[in-house]
Amino acid sequence: MIAGLMLAMMLTGCNSNEWDVTSDLTVDRVDPTIGLSPLAEQQGMDYAPLYWSVYGQLRQQEKEGSFPNIFTEADWDKAIDYVATNLKPYGYDMLVTDGFASMSGDNGYMTRYSRTKKDEHSPEVELSTIIEKLRKKGLKLGIYDSPFWLHYTNPDALIPGTKYTVGSLRYNPKTDTDVLHPTKDDKFGWVVTDHPGAEQYFEGFFKHYSSMGVKFIRMDFLSWYEDGMNYTDQIDRGYGRERYVKGLQWINKYARKYGVYVSLVMPHLKNNAIMERYAGNMIRIDADALEGSWYRFSDNNRGTLRGGWPNSENAFDGFINWSKISGHRKVRLDGDFIRIGSYANDAEKQAVISLPLMAGSPLSVTDMPTGHDLSFFQNSEILALQKEGFVGQPLARDLWSTDGEIWYGQMKDGSWVIGLFNRGETMAQRTLDFSRIGLSGRWNMRDLWKHSNEGTVSEKVEVEVPGHGCRILKLTKVG
Repeated sequence: MIAGLMLAMMLTGCNSNEWDVTSDLTVDRVDPTIGLSPLAEQQGMDYAPLYWSVYGQLRQQEKEGSFPNIFTEADWDKAIDYVATNLKPYGYDMLVTDGFASMSGDNGYMTRYSRTKKDEHSPEVELSTIIEKLRKKGLKLGIYDSPFWLHYTNPDALIPGTKYTVGSLRYNPKTDTDVLHPTKDDKFGWVVTDHPGAEQYFEGFFKHYSSMGVKFIRMDFLSWYEDGMNYTDQIDRGYGRERYVKGLQWINKYARKYGVYVSLVMPHLKNNAIMERYAGNMIRIDADALEGSWYRFSDNNRGTLRGGWPNSENAFDGFINWSKISGHRKVRLDGDFIRIGSYANDAEKQAVISLPLMAGSPLSVTDMPTGHDLSFFQNSEILALQKEGFVGQPLARDLWSTDGEIWYGQMKDGSWVIGLFNRGETMAQRTLDFSRIGLSGRWNMRDLWKHSNEGTVSEKVEVEVPGHGCRILKLTKVG
């Protein structure tokens, strides 16, 4: 009987629209946000970026096993020219590093990224060199790194403003006896946040990048630090909730001080993301894009939510579920990279661009799409949503009904944008009764993908939507 009750509870939790990542509020004995305010409330930080990432090229090298993975100066020159020519005119102003390649420094903080040749002993590319290349084209560098990580060749280097060395921040089995899984190996050079000098190290991290002109940082593998878990696998030692929360409190404090935009990746989001909502400008809400495709975007374990990373295994579920915490002056949701060439047709490509913009989320281009594929990232009418900081929401937090596939929100000029999606494989009708979102009267309707006026509507919008596709409609009050 007990087993039956537990199964019923699990099934209810997975399908209830009121499901939360954890209902156990004892996860945090004391409210960890006391004295903090969300980073997104800072002036100039309430937005979702448009950027290009090295992810695609390095992910391919990782798959091929062609170690070491590299992104050379010549690769940077090519990528910078590509972005400056094809994406910058549309608002994409940043190129961002990722994992897979070497990340090194001498005194604790990263100053070099990637080998210059397929040789572990070859020189590395200086971050200052990359930043200067970008500056000449009016672009910025975003960094994949974390203050929970150490990069050093000199463990005896002093943490700025302290008598402690960077090496002293590492795990010590003699004193750190309360880690969750001491027999596991560290996958990174983790900073143990209750060691002396840890807070100063965190501040130094943000000062280091800010002084270089880097104002965007993606921080990954947070679940591995908190409890060492990934899906249901025990990967790392896990340093515990208290150490994790302490680190996020410092991230909030020093990102604010140095004006850095923070993207949190692979967080468990416990207690309804209570800490991540304060420590991040945006948070990842689904499993990795990997090679892309509609399966990764919408179908992968659809409707299954779990109480840890990844809460959702597809971006569509993640956007629906976590819409409850996103909004203006709130954290933005990150659905991971868009590998546009992996999608089967124009309908899928429009949908994978449209949903992040309807949710107020970033567009993160990877690979180097050209021709027709590139045009999906250059639609000025739909990019206008990102430009003004638009954040929409679904009719309901429902992963299975069409209410989760209908999104809406209001623009600053009083117009409304309606996103009608179809996660199914065949053409289907989508209907939005205006009364459900408080509208009345007559409205001019424009299709933002067709760039065409579609006449006037009243009382409702009713359209046919192709399988795996969408219709993005702008409604402007008649008169």
